[in-house]
Order: sequence, then structure tokens, then C-alpha cells
Amino acid sequence: MRLAFVTYEYAGRAGGGGIGTYVRNAAAALAARGHAVEVFTVGEPGRGLDGDVTVHAVRDGGRAAFVEAVVDPFVRRHEAAPFDAVESAEYGAEGAGVAAALPGLPLVVKLHTPTFLVDEINRRFEPWTRRARFVAGALRRGRRPRPYWTYDPSSDPERALALRADEVTSPSRSLLEIARDRWGLDGARLAHVPNVFVPPAALSEVPAETRTRHVTFVGKLEVRKGVVALADAVPHVLSRVPDARFRLVGRSLPHPATGEPLDAWLRRRLGRHAAAVEVVEAVPYAEVPAVYAASDVCVVPSVWENFPNVCLEAMAAARGVVASAAGGMAEMVEDGATGRLVPPRDPRALADAVVGLLRDDAARARMGRAARAHVASAYAPAAVAPLMEASYRRAMSRP
Repeated sequence: MRLAFVTYEYAGRAGGGGIGTYVRNAAAALAARGHAVEVFTVGEPGRGLDGDVTVHAVRDGGRAAFVEAVVDPFVRRHEAAPFDAVESAEYGAEGAGVAAALPGLPLVVKLHTPTFLVDEINRRFEPWTRRARFVAGALRRGRRPRPYWTYDPSSDPERALALRADEVTSPSRSLLEIARDRWGLDGARLAHVPNVFVPPAALSEVPAETRTRHVTFVGKLEVRKGVVALADAVPHVLSRVPDARFRLVGRSLPHPATGEPLDAWLRRRLGRHAAAVEVVEAVPYAEVPAVYAASDVCVVPSVWENFPNVCLEAMAAARGVVASAAGGMAEMVEDGATGRLVPPRDPRALADAVVGLLRDDAARARMGRAARAHVASAYAPAAVAPLMEASYRRAMSRP
């Protein structure tokens, strides 16, 4: 098959994130199985190779501008060497321009996390006074307030892209159910297809038996990633394991209630316990294995998440993983076997699980080894690529 990916994010290039890591792994896995795979993304304009994958780049004018900027180069390439199918994420509706220009080209939309879901999670942390001020301000100006916190699916471009897709896939069953119910998608065109995950060799070489007393969080510092619950769990952990230390690695985003950077908010929230917490700006991906190697326990306390790479990275590094039983994490981690699952936004439960793993070196190593083996088998290219191929063929068979 000749397959194309349309994606603003691509690992190793500007804007690379979780979606970019997925696309790079998926494209490489499909190319290794003999398919012709081309990626359309942002970067220095032109065409090049990333291993066996052809990469076309357009100038980066932002995610919104990419939707239209990618259309002409994609159409020209399709006319010269037609693709059998194209895949794009729902996030940002990045494939909408290409889908409109080539309505006959089979389209697969991969769900990562819709914007409306991100917004709804963030708004749980907004004070009610913000909405009251919004309404009062509109009334003072003689206008009828149109609540910004209500979601209108009919005007959502991400939903529109999913509706026109021949196949919609998601790495978590949880997100498939949310999209089906909130967007009114046809269940017959939905498929669970995990993400390909190929851990760096350095992650797989981290010893399972460690005793560093470090608890690590990797990811953007934002409320939907569960950093509020983590901050509130720190004192409970320190009261029982006084020599425990915490390291948070990631770029700090604003708190939706106060607007201040999350790292500043955390220091204020932690008070006298802040000395036990180190906040580190995001590190290059090549240094991530060393971050995990210096940890006993890795926490993924997100309020909700689809299929977090950081959870797979921690599992591949054979760390003791404590994750929220929300979204895809509950599908990735088997409680008590490959890690621990706790309710989201529950600092006490989070602290209990962390303390349990810090105090029991043998159990932590046993779960870590089982987690590493699970990741190596369940998300390897040999396991996932055939599912992707079947998805593309279903899309190509539908009128």
C-alpha cells in the first residue's frame, strides 16, 4: 500500500510531541513491512528521508495554518503517485484541508485527545467566580452571555473530520466510547488500534532493581496531568518515607484558575515540603532513560488521558508505575501485576500506592519486569502493524 500521514507534529522536528512520536513509530513500522509511507508535516520546506519514510515539510506557520498549507503539496504528490489511504489525527483537524480537496481518498482519523475533552478537564479547576464575572460583564455591556464553557459539537471541526472519515481508530477503548457518544459516530467505523511503541534501547537496559528513593513525574506540568493531586500527595508520602524525593520533568503551563505557571503554583502549594521536590525543564529525549534510571517510582496521575507515552516509557524502564485508573492508563497497566492503579484526583490513594512501592523493593522490581515484558510484546510493531494494515484496508473498502 501507498500510505500517507498528515501531521503537524513529527518526532525530531519542530512541534514534536506525543502525536509526533506515534507517527514516527507507526510510519517506520509500516515501511519496514514493505509499504510506501510518506509523511506531510512542518519543518524546513522540501522533501527528505527519515530512514525508509519520505518526509515532506511545509513552513511552520502554526497548527491552524498547517491545515491549508499542507493541501497543495499533498495534492501534487497524490497526483504524481496516488496514495491508497491517508491518516490524520483528530486534534486540530489537521487533515481537514486534504480531506476536502480529495474526498475520494480513503481517510483514517486517529483519535489522540479531542480539544473539547482537554477544555472540559481544565475547566474543572476554574473557580466559579470566573464564570460569574463573565456573565456579569456581558450583562453590563447589554449583551446576552454565550457561555464559553458549554460545548457545541455541531461547530467542532475535529468532530466534522471524524464524521467524514472512513475509519476512526483510537489506542484506548475509553476514548472510542467518548467519541462515539459525544460525537454521534457510527460504531461500525470505529476500531481499537493501539499505538506502536518502540522504546529506546537505553530504557530496556535500566536495571529493575534500584533503590534511589526518587519518585518521578515526566510530562507537561498542567492540571489535566494530575500535578495538583501529586502536589497534595507529597506531604503524605514524606510523613511515612521521610527520605523520599520527587522530581518533576516537563515544561510548566499556566494554572487555569490563577494563571501563574504551574511550577510557581506548586512551590506555593507545597510550602515547607517544597525542598523535597525538584522541578526540571523538559529534557532532550536522549536523556529521558537516565531520568527513569534515577527513579524507583514513576507516577502518571492524569485526570484523564488517552494513551500516554510516558506511562509506556516508565513501564519499558521497569519502574514501579503508579497511574490513574482513567482512560487508556487503566488499559495499559494491570493493577498489582505491572503497576498500581489509583482513582484520579485522589492524593491519599496516590500517596498510599507510592509508599507501598517505595517500601517493597521486591514487589516493585517484580512489577517492573512484568511491565517491561508487556510493553515489549503488546505494542511492538509486529503486534500493532497488522492491525493498522487491516484498518486501512477497511477504509479502502468503504464507499
